Amino acid sequence: MNIVLCVTGSIAATETVKLARLFKRNDVNIKCFMSESACDIIHPNSLEFATGNDVTLKLSGKVEHVKHANDDLILVAPATANIISKFAHKIADDPISTLLITAYGHNTPILFVPSMHDSMYDAIEENIDKLKGEGINFVNPRMDEGKAKFPQHEEIYLESLRVINLNKVNTD
Repeated sequence: MNIVLCVTGSIAATETVKLARLFKRNDVNIKCFMSESACDIIHPNSLEFATGNDVTLKLSGKVEHVKHANDDLILVAPATANIISKFAHKIADDPISTLLITAYGHNTPILFVPSMHDSMYDAIEENIDKLKGEGINFVNPRMDEGKAKFPQHEEIYLESLRVINLNKVNTD
């Protein structure tokens, strides 16, 4: 099983090392793409260590967005208001948004894990609804302290498996 973990610039990015290790402990090959703002929060070496794979920070002649577009799942965790809104309007201006659009064109399942302040979460509700209408999956955030917080790692892991298995059933 191959999953691409896309890490964007929420403080919840600090949770992704443990999440990546959970997948790896369960024999999932995990590849990471990181946004520039995520790199301001955690160092890419942390996710390289956690996954055992190089981290994609920019697109190159290796066309990483095409190479990984057909993996079993594109998991965006944490998903900021920025990346959700860009994808809702199919804007491709960085490695993660370009991967998302390429994967969407291949009908690869995509799972977002929103993590942000509740006012931001409320403000992008229309974009989330639009994406859900297009068949994009979401793990509901844990609402606490006025924030849409990162859910438990196990919840993300189990939802990832569910989305992958549903996709396999629907394509067989």
